[in-house]
Amino acid sequence: MNSPLKILLFAPHSAIWVHAFPEAVTVEALQKSGHEIIYITCGGVLNEYCVCMSAYQLEQSSSELEKQKICDRCNIQKDIIKKSFNFQGYDLSEVITAQDRQDIQKILHTINPENFLNLKLDNIEIGRTALYELLLQYKKSNLDFSPAEWSNYLIALKNTLISFFACRRIIEKEQPDRVLSYNSLYSVNRICCQLAQLKNIPTYFLHAGGNLSNRLQTMMLGEGTTFKFNQRLLEYWKIYKDIPCSQDSLELVTNHFLELFKGQHFLAYSSAQSNKTVDIKKIFNINKDQKVLVATMSSYDERFAGEQINVIPTSDQLIFPKQVDWIQALIQFVSKRQDLCLIIRIHPREFPNKRDSVKSEHAQMLEQILKDLPINVKVNYPTDLISIYDLAKETDVFLNAWSSVGEEMSLLGIPVVIYSSDLIFYPPDLNYLASSKEDFFIKIDQALIDGWSFERVKKTYRWYVLKFERSVIDIAESYNSSSNSLKRKNIISRIFKKIYRKVICKFMLNSRKKVYYHEQYRDCNNREKFLKNTHKIHELIVKNKNFILSFDAIEIDGVMEKNEVEYLKKDYFNFRHKNN
Repeated sequence: MNSPLKILLFAPHSAIWVHAFPEAVTVEALQKSGHEIIYITCGGVLNEYCVCMSAYQLEQSSSELEKQKICDRCNIQKDIIKKSFNFQGYDLSEVITAQDRQDIQKILHTINPENFLNLKLDNIEIGRTALYELLLQYKKSNLDFSPAEWSNYLIALKNTLISFFACRRIIEKEQPDRVLSYNSLYSVNRICCQLAQLKNIPTYFLHAGGNLSNRLQTMMLGEGTTFKFNQRLLEYWKIYKDIPCSQDSLELVTNHFLELFKGQHFLAYSSAQSNKTVDIKKIFNINKDQKVLVATMSSYDERFAGEQINVIPTSDQLIFPKQVDWIQALIQFVSKRQDLCLIIRIHPREFPNKRDSVKSEHAQMLEQILKDLPINVKVNYPTDLISIYDLAKETDVFLNAWSSVGEEMSLLGIPVVIYSSDLIFYPPDLNYLASSKEDFFIKIDQALIDGWSFERVKKTYRWYVLKFERSVIDIAESYNSSSNSLKRKNIISRIFKKIYRKVICKFMLNSRKKVYYHEQYRDCNNREKFLKNTHKIHELIVKNKNFILSFDAIEIDGVMEKNEVEYLKKDYFNFRHKNN
């Protein structure tokens, strides 16, 4: 056996239980493999505003009392995890010194909207790293800040500086062999990882899987960031695209899409698929003999945020430099083709949605541009409450920028045309990829001729199996579906729980924490002693691999392609029947 490692788990967001508990379950496997875990938490030092407060839908302007409630929850859940998992560690608040706080204030006094990007410490771009959550919160596609935005940026920058000073001291003291954090894109987490990398310490991220039907029962674990993880998946696609999948694997993918169709999950932006027949051509006044093209636009802020913190490379070789250029070219193309009707679908994230109440700057610009359109060009706004999956029933070809719709529609067998392989996070060979502006419009006509394809369905199912099953770590035995359900409790359940807590607490004052946090204690008590995938987690970290596919043998499962086709036709057509 390899020598035990000292592993620093940077976990300052314990209030988000659906992150903190699976993270602890995964890291416990390393502890049970003989490695030392140093569990670093917050302790309230990020109390002006943090990721946890955002997750509980607080804003920077929320009251101190509301924020303190989140800090209290964070501290209690941290203690539950430390006791249940026997993790040793301490808080950032115990490490940060009075001198650190003075130095931070001095730095903040020197920062303004003109120089903040220049702020570097130990060659780490502190000012840039602090941008990430703020850009997402305000759906920014530029760095021009309003007074309120700037004020909130300074809070984010202060947190980032606190993380810098505290983590620098912690890493120097502990000298860890590895550093792990849940979502290494969060600014305070990213700083810890960057400091480790300066000392050539490998850093890893953890994150819930992408399958909405079992999202919290699987964990992505890989070196670097989720963006690097996706890039590596594309490299392995060259191998796995030719490997047939089992019936169980195919069903996992189908279950994900059934969740998408419901439109209830907080990560599903599209409205739910209608239970009634939706006449898309009637809604948009499309002639029966016209072919339907749907251009699916993408939100700029997520890409912009990734580019600004240097985890997504910028591309200056695009056929269409901006989405607006692409849309305007499409409008011009379709205006001369009365046999076609173009529906421009604005990404739901651009407007207020179930996750936030902000309209993006890009959306405001689009509203001005998409006026006085040709008669055969329509616009589908999120306020129309039309599901992308209802649109799919009438669409002949989808046209995509970098939305995940490009892979989703391929799974439904519908042809998709894209104009860049650099922008998407799925294999471009699932779509028609254009090499020039002229070729883009040629590809549209080719896709119209080729039409629906079962081969495309099969290929895309294999991609999703790679993404949702082969490349993630299954922790289902320690976090089952009942414990990780994100469905909102019904009103009867909520009333019962409220009464239960009030009545029981009168008689259990000494056990109040267990009454209020019974779900957390239940999760800890119900977890398995050993994860079946402990060896994968151990091997990945000890051998310093990128992710589990770097050392796992290629999983062929012994499935013949003819069996896969048989399973797929049965599963896929049953699934289509349920949703038509």
